[in-house]
Amino acid sequence: MSELNYSIDWLASGSSDPIVRDTSAQFAIYLSSMCLTRNVDIWSKTLRDSIYVSVYPLALWLAGSWWRLNYEPLPATGIRPSLSWRMAHELGAANHGYVWPRILFVPDGESMSLWSEPVSTPGQSVNYTSVPDMPRPVALEEFQYKTDAFIDEVISRLYATGQTQTDLNSLWTLIKEDRANPECARIRQLEAQMGFDPEECPPSIIEEALRLQQSTGQAAMSELAPVFGENVRKIRSLDEVSGLRGRPSECLYEKVTFWHGQPWEQGMAAAKQLSKDIGLSQDCVPDKILLDLLGITESQMSGWSPSENIPAAVVKPVLSGSWDMIFRKRHPLSRRFEWARFLGDLLSRPTSEEGWLVSSDLTTARQKRQRSFAAEFLCPIDALLAFLDGDYSESAQESAAEHFQVSEKTIETLPMNHGYTDRRVETQLPYRLVTNERTMKYQGAEGA
Repeated sequence: MSELNYSIDWLASGSSDPIVRDTSAQFAIYLSSMCLTRNVDIWSKTLRDSIYVSVYPLALWLAGSWWRLNYEPLPATGIRPSLSWRMAHELGAANHGYVWPRILFVPDGESMSLWSEPVSTPGQSVNYTSVPDMPRPVALEEFQYKTDAFIDEVISRLYATGQTQTDLNSLWTLIKEDRANPECARIRQLEAQMGFDPEECPPSIIEEALRLQQSTGQAAMSELAPVFGENVRKIRSLDEVSGLRGRPSECLYEKVTFWHGQPWEQGMAAAKQLSKDIGLSQDCVPDKILLDLLGITESQMSGWSPSENIPAAVVKPVLSGSWDMIFRKRHPLSRRFEWARFLGDLLSRPTSEEGWLVSSDLTTARQKRQRSFAAEFLCPIDALLAFLDGDYSESAQESAAEHFQVSEKTIETLPMNHGYTDRRVETQLPYRLVTNERTMKYQGAEGA
């Protein structure tokens, strides 16, 4: 994990606005040793780590976006984030006429990943140069602690200059009050997960989400709310429908200690442990072994037909250790991967957690852990490397996919994630942070 730091060197400006004047500073953002505000000052031809801005609009944006920044995940791959989502997660939305660095904040429930893109602004005074080669995760607690401290420092600066009645101070007081109240905090989290700003979600939707949470459990609702959004009522159909009844293998309840590293590392470690525990020696895991571990039969599965357009698969606990399993995948290879994802979720979920298991297309920490587990369990990286024997051509990857009975995407991604093949540049950003002035009007005032 990276360490986040905000650096402020107060330096009052000549602005006629007292708030802007007294909160102007040389400001920098660091991720461990990388400076995300590193820039070329066009006028002085100087390379700098800091920018001269008023930090008040940034503090106000961070406070106003606090709930969504921390609890609203990135939409599923292939779904372009809405302007509302981008306003809450792109630092450029702080605006106020400054040329801010293009930084994207993406939470996954356990960490905050920071992405950035270089900024070339013809005619402006600053060009940003720092670009991480990959998104850099910061522990969510670290992000919250450092961001809280930054906002508090800006408010303290205003107090020291005699400005105690500000929008920032009022807003931050309300946010702290909500955070200190468990009931209010949960409502704010749900609002954010469904894509709403605080108090903008219709009460009927929040009430329905809280009712459903009694069945799903809080952890599962945090996975389902971003998938269904304002259509959270549709979760009711998953609650009412019956799936395949199975009693998973007892070995999935024998928890192992692997809670270290990032989600993909945790998932991979769990897969290796389970393979060792059950004595799995085959490169290709037969369907029967996967289904036996889930506690369902091949005849049950052959008679199962998922409903159309289910955005998430769920496994619901019932009496006596049995589970009701509602799968959504139809393609044989996708089914195998989905089965394995639920095995990983059963194995890795905390013993204190109750409620449903959820598999979706999101990139929350839980979904990352599931995918990593499934990939390693179905296609162990060591076995894959031995099979490929240094040949990463398209035809070799097709043969490997057929051998391990996984998708070609899995075969392509595994060596890439482990550093054996180059990561494509276009995969580094979830989307372009800037498209055009029509779609990102809020950035039009930058540098004005």
